[in-house]
Amino acid sequence: MQVFLTVAASLGLTALFSYINERFLHLQQMIGLMLLALGLMLVLMLLNALGISDGFAQEQAFVTRLSLDATLLNGVLCFMLFAGSINVNIRTLGEEKWVILTLALGATLIAAVLIGFALWWLLGLVGITLGLMFALVFGALISPTDPIAALAILGKVGLPPRLEAIINGESLFNDGVGVVIFTIFLAVAVGTQQPTLADALVMFLREVLGGVGLGVVAAAVMHHMMTRTSDYGTHLLISLAVVSLGYGLAEHLEVSGLIAMVVTGLVVGNFSLPRLLDTQRAPFGTFWQAVDEVLNAVLFVVIGLHIVLVPSEGLLPTATIAVLVCLAARWLSVTISLSGLTAAGALEADRLGLTNLLTWGGLRGGLAIAMAMSLPDSPDKAVILHMTYGVVAFSIIVQGLTVGRLFSADQLERLLADR
Repeated sequence: MQVFLTVAASLGLTALFSYINERFLHLQQMIGLMLLALGLMLVLMLLNALGISDGFAQEQAFVTRLSLDATLLNGVLCFMLFAGSINVNIRTLGEEKWVILTLALGATLIAAVLIGFALWWLLGLVGITLGLMFALVFGALISPTDPIAALAILGKVGLPPRLEAIINGESLFNDGVGVVIFTIFLAVAVGTQQPTLADALVMFLREVLGGVGLGVVAAAVMHHMMTRTSDYGTHLLISLAVVSLGYGLAEHLEVSGLIAMVVTGLVVGNFSLPRLLDTQRAPFGTFWQAVDEVLNAVLFVVIGLHIVLVPSEGLLPTATIAVLVCLAARWLSVTISLSGLTAAGALEADRLGLTNLLTWGGLRGGLAIAMAMSLPDSPDKAVILHMTYGVVAFSIIVQGLTVGRLFSADQLERLLADR
């Protein structure tokens, strides 16, 4: 019953905040939801500090029961990734494949390493202790980008299809890449294993290539079953079963379930759904769009609520340093990646403008907080929570609110040269 009440309360808060945002704030939905949830928690924390309310422990208990690390990493994320990828045009992704792969792999890895070493050195200068390996762990969990709010905002000023494909494609794949790098660095940090460079490379390739392979197999199963049935309810049951079982199997096989579900969604959306009749395809797409919107809305509310689980002592200076380092590392990693693509003749673009867009529009989301929450208890975890929440909150609120104003439709059109 407690689980049901927790879910019901989460949905109730999300619905209330969504109503308030649409009626009065008129902000992009995800940003408005997070701001309202964050504001509610800050007010309750202030009342507790003033002695007016003694419900702080209950607030913490409620947010703890939401268990963002368990529910997101081992639960709803598979449905969100599948839902987000079935509407992505694989042909457009293919046209930008070298840009997407270079950003998803190269920029993510470069940013993770830059962030790790820079924070380890800078925090040490100001007397904040963070081990080098845990600094690299933070670099891995914070490097993947989440374009949900950025795409919604930039879409209002006319995001060109090629830019949308690059932003969407990078984020779909760098989530999986970031989790793989995070897993490798964490294994070294906690001492469960000490892989050599060759071992780490094999682990990385197994996770990535294994995830791609499993995603293709899962998509083939879904394609076979869906194209041989015509009932709407059966289609939904097949998709829900394949996505959940495929993600669970990925965990068992120790391959990337995130990448597997992205591949499954891309294949099903581009090859299976076109084989269905319009009367079958339309409600299927509507269902998964609703799943995506509801889960994302709840996720951003949960992100705002999680401020009560972040230790307050030392939050501001640590988070400020992390925000500056992450922005600089993202800019440098994108610059290096785009420069390599330009030198290889794979990209013609306004590199500075595109780098600025990908940096300021490269928002971080719930996945980073979930990974930070999943870390084993240690003094390093408190520092990482400070940095993670600070970077996520800054990127969603500050970057999310301003990115649409910094880049006009004309500027966006000029970023990529015509083919």
